[in-house]
Amino acid sequence: MFTQRLFNLVLYLIFSRWACGFKEHHGACEDAYAARFGLLHLEVNRCFVLDHDDAYVGVRVPTLHRSNGRWQWGRLHLGYRFCQGDEQIRQTGVDVYWFRPVVYGQACPPADDEYFPF
Repeated sequence: MFTQRLFNLVLYLIFSRWACGFKEHHGACEDAYAARFGLLHLEVNRCFVLDHDDAYVGVRVPTLHRSNGRWQWGRLHLGYRFCQGDEQIRQTGVDVYWFRPVVYGQACPPADDEYFPF
């Protein structure tokens, strides 16, 4: 009951006029909706093939790290995902990961032809 209320609240905030950056994706198995609400990142996934719905509430914190002698920006993602339904695809709980942008041109593949097998 509590999970259903949280799910409905996140869905309401995503479709509210105060949310920005609305995105939606319709796949073969599920529909996904995402938006930003202030500092919060909101996301809802509704799987219509299996009995599974989940919602995610998180915040993205910019971080500064040192890599190859240079300072670069990254993002720390802190959030919580709650699920409902009998066939759970994703896990309920805290989600923490760090995203570092990829800088092209720093690493080169080996020069030999065996690197590309085709």
